[in-house]
Amino acid sequence: MALLRRHGFGFVLGFAAACLAASSLNAQLRRTGKTATLLTTDLAGWCDGKEVTVELNEFGPGTSGRHYHPGHSFTWILEGAETYVADGKPSKVVRSGDVLHEEPEQVHRVDNDAPVKLLVFRVVEKGKQVTVPVP
Repeated sequence: MALLRRHGFGFVLGFAAACLAASSLNAQLRRTGKTATLLTTDLAGWCDGKEVTVELNEFGPGTSGRHYHPGHSFTWILEGAETYVADGKPSKVVRSGDVLHEEPEQVHRVDNDAPVKLLVFRVVEKGKQVTVPVP
């Protein structure tokens, strides 16, 4: 019983430490200052079953966390700069005026030290979420 109490106490301490670490990590995630969906529309003809979304995003400093997009994503950097870090590829800095193409299901994160403003076009299968978080 004493062994169980000792290990149970260790579990509780470990769990508490993990929660504190997670909240600290979440504090470093960049926050959306403003997201405006400008357009969501079905694509007809040769793109049946797909839709396009166009968003204007503004992010404060931080990291996006690891995620992917199920379809093609095109980001035009309107203001600021960010570092695109894709699994298995060298990191890439994109600045105001640059356009970034993200391939479907490419796991990545995006870091920025200062606010950024982005115009994002995504093509996905109709009904799928446009961003999928990855642990």
